[in-house]
Amino acid sequence: MKKPARNSGLFFVGKKSHFCPLQFSFVFSCLITSNMALEKTELGDQNIKIDTSSNSTEINWADYVMADDSDASEINLGDFDLDSDELVAIASEKIKKEKALIALVYVKNALSELGYDTGNQNPFFFTSIIHVSEKALAGFLYVNVDGFYSNCKEESELELIFSWDSVDEIELVDESESSITMNVVSKENKLTLHEPYSKNMLVLLSIYKNSWPKVLNGEINIIAFETQDEYLRWLHEK
Repeated sequence: MKKPARNSGLFFVGKKSHFCPLQFSFVFSCLITSNMALEKTELGDQNIKIDTSSNSTEINWADYVMADDSDASEINLGDFDLDSDELVAIASEKIKKEKALIALVYVKNALSELGYDTGNQNPFFFTSIIHVSEKALAGFLYVNVDGFYSNCKEESELELIFSWDSVDEIELVDESESSITMNVVSKENKLTLHEPYSKNMLVLLSIYKNSWPKVLNGEINIIAFETQDEYLRWLHEK
């Protein structure tokens, strides 16, 4: 979901806004003379709520929200998931064979466009929906060389939920026909990750087993993909 802009306390403005003295005069007049507790007055294309339950003539401009008319194209993060068990298996096997660390540049760019602070590191794994911990906090999972990130706590914020410095093991807990559960384990605690509608995390497990040891030894080969099409073509290369 697009990160919400912050209200200035006066206006929350789209690309263009216009102030008309005549329209303001009309609204002000209605505020003084109306006997209704709550009425709606149309100001241009905006539906304005006017509270006349008190005798005050002060207008609170923070209550007036102007629509954002941005024409930015919509980004569906679910499109970045591997959409079949067959493709998940192909990706897992490819990682095992190449022992490379992939960089999903297009995912980082998309999240940045949506307003998330993605830092400097590209992710090597992403899935659009997981449940985190026993509380089943829902969000996406974004993994780079620093750690495991999600928006499960605050929908508009990308937060570190587990650092690679703490990871001792990633273990498969349960795998069903259409879901998977893993634990990310440290000496002190563990983080439970449940993917309810797909099994993309099997690719993360393959990266951990086959590529991560090389990362720790500083021997890793990084393959970057600017687009999802590039990544999918690479997966199918023999």
